[in-house]
Amino acid sequence: MGMWLIPALIAITIISAISLVSTLKIAKMTSQRKSENDTPISETVEEYATMLNPVVWVYIIFLLFLGIMIFYYWSKAGY
Repeated sequence: MGMWLIPALIAITIISAISLVSTLKIAKMTSQRKSENDTPISETVEEYATMLNPVVWVYIIFLLFLGIMIFYYWSKAGY
């Protein structure tokens, strides 16, 4: 078992949980639509369109993970 297994599993779990929650919210909003035509975009999505994107969350988690690994190697080297 390599040193990357546990951090990778943690990252996968976090990304999966965020994706599941956002997918369930979107599915709930879709089922509540009143007509088959396009509905107006909600104010929340208009204001936070970037932050609701799962790809942005993947980049944030990756950068956090990368920062932790860099700090770990830096502290292990004793600089």
